[in-house]
Amino acid sequence: MITESPYDVQLVPYTDVTLPCVAKTDPSTSLTRQWYHNDKPLNDDAVMFVAGNGSLVIRLSQVDHGGTHLTGTYMCRVTNGYSTDEASARLYLFGAQRT
Repeated sequence: MITESPYDVQLVPYTDVTLPCVAKTDPSTSLTRQWYHNDKPLNDDAVMFVAGNGSLVIRLSQVDHGGTHLTGTYMCRVTNGYSTDEASARLYLFGAQRT
C-alpha cells in the first residue's frame, strides 16, 4: 500500500521537514493513515500536520530551540480495512549516531 516511504532526515533547526507517506489502495476501499513519534500517536497541531497526500509536515520554523526535542523515530501506519502497512524514518541531529 505505501508507495513512497519516509526516509531519515537530518534536523536543521528552524527549517521545516516533510516526511512522505504516499499510499494507494483499491478504489473500493478507503485508506486510514496515522503518524507516530517514538511510538506515540500524533495529532495535527500548529507544529505538525498531515498533508493531503499523507506526508507529515513538521514546521520546525514554528518551534522554540529549532525543534531539537522533536528528534526520534516517526512511523506512518496505513490501513485499508483488510491489511496494514507501516514505514518509519528518523529525524536526527547533525553528528548524532544513526541506528
